[in-house]
Amino acid sequence: MLLIGALISFFIFYTINARYLSENRTTVENMVAKSLLKINDELNKISLVIESMGFFFENHEEVSQELFERFTDPYLKQLKSIEGLRWAPRVDEYSQKASGDDLAITQIDSSGHFVPAKITKIHYPISLSNPLGPFKALIGFDSYSEQTRKEAIDRATKTRKIVFSAPIKLVSEDEEVFGFLAIKAVSEPKSDSIKGIVAGIYRMDRFINKTLKQELPFLNIGIIDSAANTYPLISGPEANSQKKETDIVKKIKAANRTWLVRFTPNSEYTDFPHVIESYIVLFLGLLTTVLLVYVIKKNDEYNDRLEARVLLRTKELEASNKMKENLLREIHHRVKNNLQITSSLMNMQKRKLVSKEAITALSDSQARISAIALTHQKIYQDKDSKAVNLNDYLIDLMEHQKKISASFTYKINCPYISIDLDRAVPLALIISELVTNAVKHAYPDTTKYNELLIDVSRLSGENVLLSIRDNGKGLPEDFDLDQAEGIGFEIIKALCRQISAKLTYESNDYGTQFDLVFRNKPQT
Repeated sequence: MLLIGALISFFIFYTINARYLSENRTTVENMVAKSLLKINDELNKISLVIESMGFFFENHEEVSQELFERFTDPYLKQLKSIEGLRWAPRVDEYSQKASGDDLAITQIDSSGHFVPAKITKIHYPISLSNPLGPFKALIGFDSYSEQTRKEAIDRATKTRKIVFSAPIKLVSEDEEVFGFLAIKAVSEPKSDSIKGIVAGIYRMDRFINKTLKQELPFLNIGIIDSAANTYPLISGPEANSQKKETDIVKKIKAANRTWLVRFTPNSEYTDFPHVIESYIVLFLGLLTTVLLVYVIKKNDEYNDRLEARVLLRTKELEASNKMKENLLREIHHRVKNNLQITSSLMNMQKRKLVSKEAITALSDSQARISAIALTHQKIYQDKDSKAVNLNDYLIDLMEHQKKISASFTYKINCPYISIDLDRAVPLALIISELVTNAVKHAYPDTTKYNELLIDVSRLSGENVLLSIRDNGKGLPEDFDLDQAEGIGFEIIKALCRQISAKLTYESNDYGTQFDLVFRNKPQT
């Protein structure tokens, strides 16, 4: 007994620590997932900013520093990760002797100082920057004079898409800090020639610190550009160490670049936790072994008895529910049979009538009874007897109409929609009235190609749109749905009010379309 008690106590001790370790792993995995989502979201925002700037410069001939700041200030306020936004026009002809208002184009020499740029065929000097103050010295810097920036600009002008540069050393930073540029070429609207480039500048460590402010206490992050892995975009504290089993490496698509992100969890989330309560449990477990075994035994016996009672009660409830479903299905079946008997009696009565008005009235009533009977048939055919499959109902209804009048064809486009019982019968009557009305009145010439189209689609929320469209002669010019006095439209309007549905129509010489919008709570 002491051995068993000791084993149980040590097992609990290990389990408690393992649970904390598992929670830590889950926390790390969640933080990695959130980090990836945030980085991707920030990259998407970068693309939107650069696209907006490109559109702005395409539609403005002259842009002052003040106008540029007014346009870009909202971006800088909302996206804290942006170091700066810049505009660099394309300069094809440039002389070092330029004076006056001409922009003096510079480049960086080997010692890191700004010097006059070498004369080449193409220059992309920075002319606008926001913020301007800390980066004023960069005005005139030729982005095309440095190889990494040049490659990104060439790719942007060739593809006309947003391009991310390989890792670059930012010329505005004194320390060895790397970042990247998001660049888009701006075209002249008339000639489609390159007007210049817009660029967003990102210092990678600040980009990560501001984007992943909540996740960094849990993770060390290192990022390498897979196509330019000579140095990392950002190095975590352990970036130079060998990869650990607990490290997680993910790929992120950043425009035209692929970044390899290495997440290294802090040691407190990967080491054995040694939770103090686990030691308390171990100590108490060894002292109370006999009592613990006794309590567990009694608890197991009680749970077994309780589970047996629950299982028995569950079977009784399942049997009761099955009986109720069968009874409900039988009720719907009998209702359907009784409605068919009623329709048959009305059919017998029609044979003895001479008045066309009376025969028409009985035929219309038969159609409505058939619609209701078809609804009850679909209900008891459903395995749960709780709803009606709208697509199956429409097919059966149109087949029934084809038997009555074969002078038209039909098409149904309906996704799977289950109609609850409260709306099934009113909706069935509305659809039957609209279809019957189209079949009876829309096609005076039965030799033509007469087609009836039924389209059903889900709208926002719980709303459903059902459209019934014919290619018939159209409604009379003086027809007004609100003023229609026929018994059919009176029934339709009353049923629309009952299920809070909205009915509208459009009609011309090429046909009529009725649109019915109703709410339908999804069946679970």
